[in-house]
Amino acid sequence: MTNTVQSENRARFDTIAAQWDESPMRTNMARAIADAIATAVPLASHWRALEYGCGTGLVGLRLLPHLAHLLETDLSPGMLTVLAEKAQAAGLANISTAVLDLTTSPPPDGQFDLIFSSMALHHITDVAGIVRTFFSMLVPGGWVALADLDAEDGTFHSPDVPGVEHHGFDRKTVEGWLRAAGFADVSTRTAYTVERERDGKQRRYPIFLATGRRP
Repeated sequence: MTNTVQSENRARFDTIAAQWDESPMRTNMARAIADAIATAVPLASHWRALEYGCGTGLVGLRLLPHLAHLLETDLSPGMLTVLAEKAQAAGLANISTAVLDLTTSPPPDGQFDLIFSSMALHHITDVAGIVRTFFSMLVPGGWVALADLDAEDGTFHSPDVPGVEHHGFDRKTVEGWLRAAGFADVSTRTAYTVERERDGKQRRYPIFLATGRRP
């Protein structure tokens, strides 16, 4: 992603951050993805986790009760501001936020027991590279959980949405990236299906969850 497109993408998310949680589709999808992660990954109360591309924390806040600490990261300061306000209002002490773009900046200090993301991969040019970075950030035995679109025809997003690098992914390709990075116990499953009207027709867009464990 070029710096110009990246800036446009960040500006778009900053602009819509305040209204992000108002979408029933987003909240329903986040609930389903969080539940899928909790089912697929053996979460533990002592774990330190990081969410990459957290938005307003719709997924992360649902997983927070199962974790010792959660670092919520995103490209958009506007999204993180909304999330921080929600966390403060709820009196949550085991959560922190940081602006983070692993394509241009080094990982944060320390290692994590879990790294997860929801609908962030299709904004990243080199997904195989970010998967390798995630592997390096995990403790031995740590898990990755990545949710995104199955390969689609480009109609999921409106044509004017910036920063869309991929029209979804083939699940076997994602599994291959995970295995090539060193992950074991790699698997994928359907976490949710988005229904949207396109050209007067109801279209279905499955969302997969890919998981793997660092040996």
